[in-house]
Amino acid sequence: MPSPSPIGRFPLTYRVALLCLVFVSIAVNARQMAWYVAHGPISTDLRIFMTGVEMVRTGEGHQLYRFSAQQAVQTRLYPETRTAGLLPFNHLAYELLFYWPLSWLPYRTALLTWAAVNLGFVLLIGRLLRPYTEELRQTTGIPLVLFFLAFYPLVYVFGEGQDSLLFLLLVVVSLRCADAGRGFWAGFVLALALFKFHLVLLIAFFVFLLPRKWRELAGLATGALLVVGMSLAMAGPSLITDYVAMLRQQEVMTPWGFIPWFMPNLRGLLQWGLSPWLDIGSIQPIIFVLSAALMVIAAWLIVRCREQQDVTLLYALAILSTLLVSYHLHMQDLSLAVLPMLLLLDRALRGRLSRGWTLAMAAAVAALYGFRLAAEPFQILLVRGCLLALPLSLLWVVSAGAFSSRASSGTAA
Repeated sequence: MPSPSPIGRFPLTYRVALLCLVFVSIAVNARQMAWYVAHGPISTDLRIFMTGVEMVRTGEGHQLYRFSAQQAVQTRLYPETRTAGLLPFNHLAYELLFYWPLSWLPYRTALLTWAAVNLGFVLLIGRLLRPYTEELRQTTGIPLVLFFLAFYPLVYVFGEGQDSLLFLLLVVVSLRCADAGRGFWAGFVLALALFKFHLVLLIAFFVFLLPRKWRELAGLATGALLVVGMSLAMAGPSLITDYVAMLRQQEVMTPWGFIPWFMPNLRGLLQWGLSPWLDIGSIQPIIFVLSAALMVIAAWLIVRCREQQDVTLLYALAILSTLLVSYHLHMQDLSLAVLPMLLLLDRALRGRLSRGWTLAMAAAVAALYGFRLAAEPFQILLVRGCLLALPLSLLWVVSAGAFSSRASSGTAA
């Protein structure tokens, strides 16, 4: 059976219309980012990292994972914390090294500097993804960086001073290493993103453990030893007990950071959607069963197709599965979804997805990109991030279908 052919360059009218839509999205996203910058430290997450840096720098690293100590330091740095509430640093301490240079700057300058660094991350990510998005760029005539900046969760990172674009960059570098046959480095680089360990471990489970990629797992273990060792050096031996205790208590101590309907994952969608009819005790088993079912299906596909895997599709399926089943996920973390979206869009434009999968993917991408635009007349959407789990789930179905089809065609060949 002959391979499908690429779609070809869009007509000028379509390209202009798409470009206008992209610029409108960028303008709306930029306006919200400016709101965060204008409203001071209480409106952003940058104070989380500045609190951690201050504690380590002033010799209080041994108390880094104690709520009372962080409360005192954060209130000293940002007095508004007394009324707004503590936002605690809850990542491994080594991550503070990325933010350390910002601690010497005034708050607003630090936030804008980190935004500039994040823009650099975006440009670098776009450069690294060029081999996987050639058809997308040629067909639409739109530079890749504009697709990034039009995606609301990604620009959300700029305003919040968050670390999600650094995380995305490390995942993309890991993908490039894996695709180039540098398995050890693919695992090592992914380990550097362990400041979001709940996401890294799930991604590694799908892309390294299930396909039995031992060199990648060795690199992951080596990188994990490095970052844990650095964190121990910064926070002291109490890191292990204090960190575990903080993670167990944080949802009670700072409940505003765990509001389910803010989270664009299965937990957020189901807990918000079922709450009018069921209590939380009845909803949690449903979340667990559906999350487990999604993981089992993804795992089965990967194991079944172990010998005929496309690395890009493997990462796409792993990332989407991870985002959906994660227990804790915020809007800025959804910036990671831009990777599978662009990979699948390029594949569709090359004619490598069936018409049905292409239409489903187009609907999912349109909903993910259009969410912030829809929030202009319907502001309630800004606090209903859980609704994004719907198009994200549809995109997962497309990636699973593409993964299975690719592997089946490889087996038939």
